[in-house]
Amino acid sequence: MKVIIDLIEDIADAIDNNENFSLSVMSLKKDENSQFQPVWQSDISGFSLDEEQRKLFLFLGKTQALKIGAFCDQLNALENKQMMYEVNISYTKEDKRIDAPLIGFGESLEDKKYLLFIK
Repeated sequence: MKVIIDLIEDIADAIDNNENFSLSVMSLKKDENSQFQPVWQSDISGFSLDEEQRKLFLFLGKTQALKIGAFCDQLNALENKQMMYEVNISYTKEDKRIDAPLIGFGESLEDKKYLLFIK
């Protein structure tokens, strides 16, 4: 389980909060050699904080991807207790909403994307 503070710290370490980067999610699947292989990738276009579930939901979308600068500004304004909320990627597959927890983070310097990994 990854929480908001983990995400903030990794963004700072990995790309130094570079405002030119956008947010993207990559789905991974283990192959026969137990190595993770990419299945699909999509941009994150929005997010919502769910106080009741204590989760941050990041939404995939066809609109412009969230930029790191604006995203981090909003996360850094959260209260300390909210920093421990779990981060989930929310998307629709076969007319069902799927809320997938993060399994890791990464970056693509060439594409200027900060990547969030899910299974």
